[in-house]
Amino acid sequence: MTERTNLYRKLAYAVAMAVLLFPLSILGSPSTGVKDSGGLLADFREDNRLAQANLGEIDPASETIKLATLGLRGVAVNALWQQANEYKKKEDWGNLTATLEQLSKLQPNFITFWKYQAWNLTYNVSVEFDDYRDRYYYVRRGINFLKEGETYNRDNPQILWELGWFIGQKIGRADEREQYRRLFRTDETYHPEDRPLEERDNWLVSKEWYLKGERAAETRGIGRKSPIVFYSSSAKSQMNYAEAIEEEGRFDRGLPAWRVAGEEWDDFGNLPIEHSTGTILKLNDEPYLEQEVEEAREELLDIAPEVTRPYLESLSEKLTPQQREALATPMIQRRPDQLELASQAQRLLAPPESELADLIAKERPELRGAAMRQLEKINTLTDRLRKTKNYKTTANFDYWGLRCEFEQSPDAVAARRLCHQGKMAMIQDADPVAAKDYYVQGLAKWHDVLEAYPALKDTDGTTGDDVMEFIKEYGEVLEKIDEEIPDDFPLWYIIEDFDTDYDFQEELIEHKRRMGEQVDEPGVEATEDDAPADDAPADDEAAADAAQPENRDSAAEEASEAPAEEPTADDPSDEQASGEAEPADASEEMTSEPEAEGESAAAAPADEDASSTDGAPADDAEPSEEAPAQDAADEPAPQASAA
Repeated sequence: MTERTNLYRKLAYAVAMAVLLFPLSILGSPSTGVKDSGGLLADFREDNRLAQANLGEIDPASETIKLATLGLRGVAVNALWQQANEYKKKEDWGNLTATLEQLSKLQPNFITFWKYQAWNLTYNVSVEFDDYRDRYYYVRRGINFLKEGETYNRDNPQILWELGWFIGQKIGRADEREQYRRLFRTDETYHPEDRPLEERDNWLVSKEWYLKGERAAETRGIGRKSPIVFYSSSAKSQMNYAEAIEEEGRFDRGLPAWRVAGEEWDDFGNLPIEHSTGTILKLNDEPYLEQEVEEAREELLDIAPEVTRPYLESLSEKLTPQQREALATPMIQRRPDQLELASQAQRLLAPPESELADLIAKERPELRGAAMRQLEKINTLTDRLRKTKNYKTTANFDYWGLRCEFEQSPDAVAARRLCHQGKMAMIQDADPVAAKDYYVQGLAKWHDVLEAYPALKDTDGTTGDDVMEFIKEYGEVLEKIDEEIPDDFPLWYIIEDFDTDYDFQEELIEHKRRMGEQVDEPGVEATEDDAPADDAPADDEAAADAAQPENRDSAAEEASEAPAEEPTADDPSDEQASGEAEPADASEEMTSEPEAEGESAAAAPADEDASSTDGAPADDAEPSEEAPAQDAADEPAPQASAA
């Protein structure tokens, strides 16, 4: 009886297995050609572009290695990441390169791997060499490594954007940018044969990759990357191109380049951008939204004018004489106490719309429904306006629009041309007298530009910093002929507001004394015994500072333009859905967060409404050598190699 029961059980198992073969074949049969599209899973992969052929190039070696690990790919990947980090510490670049090649076979669709190791080669390995040609070689290796990742992940917006970032920022913002840009022009890897020499510019090639990423994002989305940073990058590259060629003295091409940049920046302002809440915003809509909010408020007042108008008039009667005087004083002439009084008066005279709606509902109950509907409309418009303003602040939209405008003005072109001629007079002719004359004329033109565009004097902008660099060059010229900056110099206010290194501190104090102005005497410096213990840098921090291969000015430049991600915390499972497991050790070493592009990181705020670059351009800044800033929220950042 027992033997018969076992036989029946085995037969039942065999029949069940045979029956299950049919649904399994329907679900999992692969595609064999045009006529046979395969099973349901094959159709699903094809429809959603999840097959390897849809993602990118199929590498037989990669598929073979995956099979050879027998399900232990995660263990192998973890071991290889550890080896890569060890080789980097030991500066064994040959073995590091070989290890990265092995990792690329095991993790071809893990986007973080390509970005991390490209950053490692481009930033951390390249700086270990003294000759700029050797540095450029590894910068090039890092970029080509990322391009290899693009072949395995075709039309991936993140990799396409990263390629634009590396080609633009690393080549165009490095200390050796003059040499890098020259080598890039002759590097056939990045240019088709028919591309003219004047178009072989790293910023223009960077712009092409950004635009490819934007086209890919139309069907695949941008993931958690900030839309403000993602969609503004191509226009920013055009601005960087215009600035770079003017620094090289090619002013005949600079003016049309700025004109194109202005048009592209305006196109960015008209681009529909989806907020994290689902609201579609256009940055150029701010003035229209302000007008709609004001009209909606007037409509609320007109629902019951016999109630609201007398109420507003009664509020004006509550103003104190000091508040009335503060309101009557022009903004630029108000004292600090008047600024606060004027702000209080404005808040008193403009009560919240909810207060007005409640007043209408109380005095005219029959109009309560209309008042509440109008209040809801105002709240919707106000929320949309708030989000638009915050996105504009994050992108520093108004500043860059103004930058494109004033750079096309004759005074700005003349100012840059004259300062460039002064610089060349020192470098090529060693003639400080001629250089002084050029700088005097050029800085006078800069004064005219700043008077015509007062917003450029804002200490949160970068134009003052640019002018300050010209003033420093002017000061060096004066030292050559034993002269000082004269009292009638028109840009003393720039020195006062933008001389963050205090190069002209003593001259500024003496100038104020001679002019009879109030002088803020510098405080008495603390002695070593008085200095707090916290002020002394820790040994490891000092070593890290010493290991920085590029100067801090360059790092600060690229930082504000450093890529920013959406603020929400990322779930690592999103990017590892294809089975790409991130090694634990590599994660631990890639948690540092720098800064920023940068141009001061341009990262989106926690609720996507708070500004992360309030007033400071999210461009023109170089990320720290430690790690890429663009994936600080959701991806590991590469560890800087010890110098």
